[in-house]
Amino acid sequence: MNKLLRLFNFSLYSFSNKVILSFLVFIVVFMLIKIAISIPAIKQENLNNEIEFITKSLLMTKEKVQIIGKSLKMQSALEKELLKNKIEQELKALAAKNPKTKIKLNEFISKNSFFKDIKYELIPLNTKEVLNKWFFVKTDAKNRVRPINFFRYNIQIKSLNKTLSVFIEERKLNPNHKSFELNLKKSLITKTLNHPSLKSSQTAIIRLAKDLNTNDILLEEDIKKRRKKYHFSMMSNAKNVPTGNLTIKQILEARDLSYPIKHTVNGTKKLIWVINLKDKLPKDGKNSLIIHSVDKKELENKNSYNILFLFPETFIAIFVSFLIIILLIRKILEGINKITATAKLANKGDITVRSNVKGENDIGILGESFDSMLDSFEYNINALDEKVEEKTKEIRASLAEKEILLREIHHRVKNNLALTIGLIELQEEEVEDDKIKGTLEDIKERIFTMELLHRKLYESKNLDNIPCKEYISDLVKSIAKSYDFANKVTLNLKIEDVKLTIDKALPCGIILNELVTNAFKYAFMDNNEHPKLELHISYQNDDFKMIFKDNGKGLENDFEKINQKTLGLKLINTIVKYQLYGDIKYKYDNGAKFIITSKIK
Repeated sequence: MNKLLRLFNFSLYSFSNKVILSFLVFIVVFMLIKIAISIPAIKQENLNNEIEFITKSLLMTKEKVQIIGKSLKMQSALEKELLKNKIEQELKALAAKNPKTKIKLNEFISKNSFFKDIKYELIPLNTKEVLNKWFFVKTDAKNRVRPINFFRYNIQIKSLNKTLSVFIEERKLNPNHKSFELNLKKSLITKTLNHPSLKSSQTAIIRLAKDLNTNDILLEEDIKKRRKKYHFSMMSNAKNVPTGNLTIKQILEARDLSYPIKHTVNGTKKLIWVINLKDKLPKDGKNSLIIHSVDKKELENKNSYNILFLFPETFIAIFVSFLIIILLIRKILEGINKITATAKLANKGDITVRSNVKGENDIGILGESFDSMLDSFEYNINALDEKVEEKTKEIRASLAEKEILLREIHHRVKNNLALTIGLIELQEEEVEDDKIKGTLEDIKERIFTMELLHRKLYESKNLDNIPCKEYISDLVKSIAKSYDFANKVTLNLKIEDVKLTIDKALPCGIILNELVTNAFKYAFMDNNEHPKLELHISYQNDDFKMIFKDNGKGLENDFEKINQKTLGLKLINTIVKYQLYGDIKYKYDNGAKFIITSKIK
């Protein structure tokens, strides 16, 4: 997670990487802006291209239909002539056989499958019928949707003295022509106009009624009414004309436009093309039209999925440019990278490193200036080290001299205190009053506490710290020897090896002197068979704790009441509060128990 966060921390990147990343961000932002601006224009261009493509396809289809129509007419005429020639040859062959009776003639015709679609009759020779020639017969179409036309051929049968007149419908001269024509046109429409990717694509080929040019809506659900307006071609893939509320007049006005009609059908925006299949209006006035309809939204979205891939050349050019920029920036910023690496090493303390970047340009001048600054910096540091070394030697000599002097002071203080103790002892021999003797003894013991402290300082290697364990052990044992000549009192000392300054060691010594002396003087007066003194001193996290306990009779009254009356307890209470800045507590625990706590650094 931290590595991922560092990846997005721009300030951790080198200068060259920042420049490269800035170019990359610029290119990405530029491309996003360009795409955002270009997409609407591209969509419109794609739409125009699709419209143009469909329009061209429709016009091409029109030309193909016209060509196919001409070709089909020629092919149909040729097939008819070929079939008529075959029928003519068969009839001539029949006449040459001279059938003797009408029955034999019928048998011959019925056995020949070639004549299955031909109707015939025998007529007298004296008619005015034209022989050996095809001629066209047009019938009346009053009761028919479309008229039925015939071709007729007359040939003389001499053996029967009759004329054989045969009739064949025009459409049966080429029976496969209609299905062939439909398949060809359907294939043309499907391949040219029907787009698999456009589900809304609909194509209708219709033939409008003669002189129909009204404001009537072309869409019609009633088939009978619809036939009066227009006919559907079998090639249409729409069940009805997909023109919505467009009128016949609007449809005719839109013929062969180079753009589609924009129209709404059932709430859907449509693009509708109208193409006239004939260049000129037929004599019968009937219009043959291709009507093609597509949803506008679908056409717009057709190529929207690959809009981002419309800029391949741009992406390639930007990618190549970015690679060139990286190479150029790395080359240009090579000097800056060296200077930056040198600065990092110098910042870590390596003052001998140099960038060695030179040149007449700005980076070269910067590199030379930076190396010159490092030279000056190294020279100044070396000079300063020499001065520091000299001063250190002087300070060490001065400290050694002062330490000797201070040790001598402690030695002299110790001697003076020892001399004072000796004077007190001499004075004590001349005094007969026991109360004065006791007072002198207390003063002597307090002075001894100070004398012992200065002795330890004089003997210590470090004049700043006094070994607490050694100092307090010697102090307690010395006081015990002064009072316990028979060694009856058991001493239980648990003292951590704490280093104390003279400001803290002396108050602790005076307090212990008072507590130990009082214990020997007053605690064991009731013939205690197993007198015992316990002292625990601990130090942890600046918390100094001293626990002193005896198994004597304890204090007669409450500690708070007697500590102001007794000089020793008053002295202890004052030293704890105003020199150690601590707290003292007393409680009876099979004897007197004092707990002293303080904050000592």
